[in-house]
Amino acid sequence: MMDSIASAAMSMSQMQFQNAYDIAMVKKGMEGMEAQAEAFIEMMESVPAPSQYGFDVYG
Repeated sequence: MMDSIASAAMSMSQMQFQNAYDIAMVKKGMEGMEAQAEAFIEMMESVPAPSQYGFDVYG
């Protein structure tokens, strides 16, 4: 009886750890995507707007 209670507690603890680990990995991935999006936005802001006349005035 005590062995089954101990093993159930251990498996619950292991499941909680796995859940916390999975959440941490998802958060880390989301932070990476956020950094990439911010870099892309900054890059897009540095590109001049297209000409309203439809031809390249910079060339």
